[in-house]
Amino acid sequence: MALAGAIVFFGYDLAADVLLEGEFGSLHFVIESIVFVGISVALVIGTRDLRSLRESLRREAERNRAFSGELAAVIDERMEEWRLTRSEKDVAWMIIKGYRFTEIADARGVKESTCRLQATSLYAKAGVSGRAEFVAEIIQPLLMSIPSESSTRKEKPPVRLVSH
Repeated sequence: MALAGAIVFFGYDLAADVLLEGEFGSLHFVIESIVFVGISVALVIGTRDLRSLRESLRREAERNRAFSGELAAVIDERMEEWRLTRSEKDVAWMIIKGYRFTEIADARGVKESTCRLQATSLYAKAGVSGRAEFVAEIIQPLLMSIPSESSTRKEKPPVRLVSH
């Protein structure tokens, strides 16, 4: 916006210098012309770069939406493999998102003890002993699909596979 304002100002000033003061070709006119052209070029390049950046952001947002959908689909597949009930899936998703049992109970309109029982049931079906192992069991297969060269660590931690 400031560049556009500067272009209008210098354009008006150049026109006034030529039409009203007859300064065409003077040092003052040449310097202002160079500044006018420079600002105009900066505005064109900046606008082009901004459009390119907006397009890149749009593509990234699209990829993130796709990744998010794929991630949810993979997690849903795991839950189907474990034959979780609809209620257990609801509790599982909220556990994955980091909610506490009191928050899960409030959100679902049930008692906290009900949520804890459903969590215990889904942990048993997933073959884990608690919340942390459950989330790790969900995340581990997803992390295993990441190419090893994408890791910046020099040494790899040992991988513990949980058998079912």
